[in-house]
Amino acid sequence: MAEAKAFRAIRFSENDITSFICPPYDVISSDEKERLKKLSSFNTVNIELPDSLGEKNKYENAADLLKTWQDEGVLVHDKKPALYFYEQVFDDHGIKMTREGFFAALRLDDPYSDKSLIKPHEKTLAKPKSDRLELLKVTKANVSPIFCLFEDGDFVIKDIYKRIHRKAPSATAKDKDGTFHKLWIVNDEYMIKMIEQYLTDKKMFIADGHHRYETAWNYSQERREKDIDYSFQRDYNYVLTYFCPIQDPGISVWPNHRVIEEPVELESNIDKYFDVCSAKDFQKLSKKEIQPIMVFKNGKYRVLTIKKDSFLKKIMPNNSKAYRNLAVSILHSVLIPNIDASEFIYVKNDKEAVLLAQKTGKIAIVVPPTPVESLKAISLNNEIMPQKSTYFYPKVASGIVMRTV
Repeated sequence: MAEAKAFRAIRFSENDITSFICPPYDVISSDEKERLKKLSSFNTVNIELPDSLGEKNKYENAADLLKTWQDEGVLVHDKKPALYFYEQVFDDHGIKMTREGFFAALRLDDPYSDKSLIKPHEKTLAKPKSDRLELLKVTKANVSPIFCLFEDGDFVIKDIYKRIHRKAPSATAKDKDGTFHKLWIVNDEYMIKMIEQYLTDKKMFIADGHHRYETAWNYSQERREKDIDYSFQRDYNYVLTYFCPIQDPGISVWPNHRVIEEPVELESNIDKYFDVCSAKDFQKLSKKEIQPIMVFKNGKYRVLTIKKDSFLKKIMPNNSKAYRNLAVSILHSVLIPNIDASEFIYVKNDKEAVLLAQKTGKIAIVVPPTPVESLKAISLNNEIMPQKSTYFYPKVASGIVMRTV
């Protein structure tokens, strides 16, 4: 069974934390990092994506900042375990949306095991896992959460939110994209116990934070080997997690487009395996069961659809239909199968991807978003999609709450 529990958060002492929060480390550009640092010397980016200082390496500097900010009262460590309900109100391509969930500590389970109740869906890369592991080892804190979806068919969490909204939030923020962040602290023991019990029979689908989850698992195994008084209840056996019902109407999944040098086999693979359609048909074709791919090259767009459905089963014989039908799967298995994930530049906006391709003389590959239903089906089948197959928008902010391990 999955286990989630209340915890004592480390969080900023002020109510307006606009200047203190930041996005997760993997979506912060160098320019964005400098902008965040100018907002406040206490911005979480200084811990989430730290710099070295004098003789201290960047991880040691992050740990010192975390301690100093607590000593100075910038950060407070809550005295009672709580669940932290978190709401984001945002604009999604002109539509106002609200996503509701909560923070708790999730008991780690082996991410490499098919029997695990915590279901990943994306491949990970060694370099960011190494970086996050060093940060975790030295700070001994979860600075940013992972993001999990779970089934809430009975709308239990939705009903709880109706009660929580009667009170003013404990912290609020508005980021540069216009997203409003609100946080409520729930330390009522009866409500905590009810929610913890409600989650025990749930499978957890990792929406975002695969590198952080695997890092937390690897760290827990290292600590376990050295802990002579080992217990399953040790804090390092849990990871800070944002839980959101899979039925929440505020879930928005954006695609991750690709920019890359033109592969040698691109044109021959297009001729062999794809029909070429007009760019104006991309949106209509994206609603079909088998997703299309749009390629931008030399100032021209081409929409590609697979010639024979049966070929997908032949080329991906061990994968489910949900997996085979995704554009990202077709891209990496059929169109350009020999390109390592690290060679791509990932861009969430299709226009930005095309502009970058024009600027650099590369090609842009535009894909439709991965449906949440496909993510769930693929995860339940213990399959792993290519890297950057999803982009859940907006990102859960770092610094809303943190957790010691």
